[in-house]
Amino acid sequence: MKTRFYIADDDLSIQRILESIIEKHDLGTVIGSSSNGKMAIDEIPALQPDIVLVDLLMPQVDGIGVVSSLNHSDCKYSFIMISQVDSRDMISIAYEKGIEFFINKPINVVEVVSVIKNVMEKHSLTKMLHSFESAVKMVRGSDTYSMDIPAADSVKSNVRKILANMGVSGEAGCQDLIELIFLLINKELSGANTGNIKMTDAYKLVQEYYQQNGLLINPGTIEQRIRRSIKNALNNLAHRGLEDYHDDIFVRYSTLLFEFSEVRREMDYINGKGSYSGKVSVRKFVEGIQILAGDFAER
Repeated sequence: MKTRFYIADDDLSIQRILESIIEKHDLGTVIGSSSNGKMAIDEIPALQPDIVLVDLLMPQVDGIGVVSSLNHSDCKYSFIMISQVDSRDMISIAYEKGIEFFINKPINVVEVVSVIKNVMEKHSLTKMLHSFESAVKMVRGSDTYSMDIPAADSVKSNVRKILANMGVSGEAGCQDLIELIFLLINKELSGANTGNIKMTDAYKLVQEYYQQNGLLINPGTIEQRIRRSIKNALNNLAHRGLEDYHDDIFVRYSTLLFEFSEVRREMDYINGKGSYSGKVSVRKFVEGIQILAGDFAER
């Protein structure tokens, strides 16, 4: 099924350019467009696009207002924001409200295609994970339930690549994270609901796995190593953002693996503008990596 796009921009020429790029590069189909934020808010829920390209500055309701209005808990849309505005504060607010990427005007075809493909990949993985979770819930408790456990090498390799992108692949906590995520995926495939699992219990899973392989490591040590690795990943990501606010890895990981407000706090701390560094959520980081590494289900 083709990816469905909706374009909200008060410049009709920009609407036509974006639609032309989407069609020419066979990225999907444009199912609707509007020239003001209020119309977009009214039409998008009815049309149910996969990806919304929205201008930051629009009449009646601006782009951030559109995203804030539509980005509720059961939101199925991915947002790409477009604007000439290059204010870091404004861009950070947009990310905090839920956009995936930011495209600068004037429109650059190569940038638009690259950004859309990245968002399409993430959107597809997220939908796949949600579908997978729904399927597990439907068959949980059934005597006939069976599903192949994914190959360890495949899952662990995907997770390792993501951690390498974050610059923490050589740390002890990296291996702990790889094992933790693999064990959680296996439990989900076996019918367990890991959505509400306590992280303390997750650390014990890793401890038990290590014990089975002759390693004696207590859960407290595992937790400390994992937190240290995630904290270092946050610091590395913040440095990338300071060097290039539009860096692909920074944009992709800063909202999926962390709270963007904490990424900004870390950036300010590095710059000497803040007294406190950013905080990390192990659960959000782990769930984000599960989404990124979720393409194992297609194999």
